Amino acid sequence: MRVVCCSNSSLAVTATLPSFPCLGPRFLPRIAIPISIPSSAIRFLPLRSTASPRQITTMASKNAQDQQDSRLESISSAIRVIPDFPKPGIMFQDITTLLLDTKAFKDTIDLFVERYRDKNISVVAGIEARGFIFGPPIALAIGAKFVPMRKPNKLPGEVISEEYSLEYGTDKMEMHVGAVQPGDRALIIDDLIATGGTLGAAIKLLERVGVHVVECACVIELPELKVQP
Repeated sequence: MRVVCCSNSSLAVTATLPSFPCLGPRFLPRIAIPISIPSSAIRFLPLRSTASPRQITTMASKNAQDQQDSRLESISSAIRVIPDFPKPGIMFQDITTLLLDTKAFKDTIDLFVERYRDKNISVVAGIEARGFIFGPPIALAIGAKFVPMRKPNKLPGEVISEEYSLEYGTDKMEMHVGAVQPGDRALIIDDLIATGGTLGAAIKLLERVGVHVVECACVIELPELKVQP
């Protein structure tokens, strides 16, 4: 599986979902927006680039004009970076400050809506928890239903689940049975891609019930992480 991003370095990259170590204490976030790849591959859209997933390949930067959208800088500057949280060596991307900036928050939603309004998306699937912040307004704006993808034992009805690996052990992602239908076209939303584990689990979960995952979209990506082969 591949994901695609296009950073403000004017270079596009394509890669498969990775495993990453913890962030080091120094890094400078950037903004990124998408380019298209073949329909057989899953696409990843980050608005703010700070990693690209394994075996990175440089591609033509056909979206150079989009990268210069004046809204991207304000979105990036509205996201606060907190060192050594929740543990030493982690540079935490705090999107709560983005939510306090009504213009930057609206610009964030608008950028997603502009990309997806004409892609016939019927389902926006939000990954717990911050996918629940960005997913619903995008779903409403493009006329799609919103489906929460939750951690175990959080949904009250019958669920279908997908297990995925963590650095130490495993976890599960769950979705209500009947929330989506075979043939639905889905957009998966989260705030940030790190290891890609939850994103991969969401894709597998939706595809198991016959949903076509059109793209995956995140606000923040982390390219300073060392990519694992």
